[in-house]
Amino acid sequence: MMTLSILALLVAVLLTVNSGWHFIRRAGKKARRQALYALLAFIISVAAAAGHPGGGPGPSGSRQSQPRSQAQAPMQAPAGTPLSRESQTNPSPPREEAGKLRVHFLDVGQGDAILVQLPGGQNILIDAGTNEAGPVVVQDLKQYAVAKLDYVIGTHPHEDHIGGLDQVINTFPVGKVYLPRVNNNTASYRELLLAIKNKGLKVTEARAGVSIPLGDGVQALFINPAKKNYDDLNDWSAVLRLTYGQTSFLFTGDAGSAAEEEMLASHQPLRADVLKVAHHGSRTATGTAFLKAVAPTYAVISVGKGNDYGHPHAQTLKRLQQAGVKVYRTDRDGTITAVSDGREVIMP
Repeated sequence: MMTLSILALLVAVLLTVNSGWHFIRRAGKKARRQALYALLAFIISVAAAAGHPGGGPGPSGSRQSQPRSQAQAPMQAPAGTPLSRESQTNPSPPREEAGKLRVHFLDVGQGDAILVQLPGGQNILIDAGTNEAGPVVVQDLKQYAVAKLDYVIGTHPHEDHIGGLDQVINTFPVGKVYLPRVNNNTASYRELLLAIKNKGLKVTEARAGVSIPLGDGVQALFINPAKKNYDDLNDWSAVLRLTYGQTSFLFTGDAGSAAEEEMLASHQPLRADVLKVAHHGSRTATGTAFLKAVAPTYAVISVGKGNDYGHPHAQTLKRLQQAGVKVYRTDRDGTITAVSDGREVIMP
């Protein structure tokens, strides 16, 4: 069909040229010049139309026929690159999966940062990695379409957990902040407190027995700190147990053996489908008795690749293996997302 159209145009051009030429020969000098220019313009316009029969790259052009996988497919960033998020696609959940709870264990290197997205749209952030990880966490939150953080939890004052929280609080609207009642005279902690003050926020104490009013069938209860004094700052970690329907998660910060003993003695509920392994897999945490009480199906270790601490420790990995727990690690798997529909937890 396109070939016939072009032939018809060429015939019309030849007839027009022939008629035009006879007119030019009979016309005066000035008229001949004007007619010649008009004839040349007509030939050029017809040739241009014949060369672009599809009308360009608009709605009916040939570019529209390219499949999305070739013409519009987004680039995917390799896993395990916590400080480079530019090439990642927007990881916000698809609309058809609305109503599910999602827990994103963000890859921030040697540190912790966890985003919990509730079925009703609320967002909880637990820690935000180191100072250097702050911009990464901010970028990740934007990619997950976070417009507001309804609850921010700093598990304890160590820099690899709360270092990036000041940048997050300075960037997003925040509803409520939870911290354990323990001080630490470091620049990172002072910057966090200043960010909280500048936003006009108040700190709510995170301690055993305090619950967070979430709704949407989701319950959240702090089960540590269980006492008012610990020798190790890690044992002050705000440990949160979150349940949705028949599924549960346990977020442990850096809680060590002393905190685990207190939690076991307090008879607080510990059972969880997913355990965030405390202290990046240190051998001084995730003891046998504590692991037996939690009885997780999955465990997530937030840890930096090639870190100087030997995390995760071989003894901790062995205990998890002996308990039949499937282990995920941010140093190997990148950001890890667990999804719950209230009946079961789906891991990658």
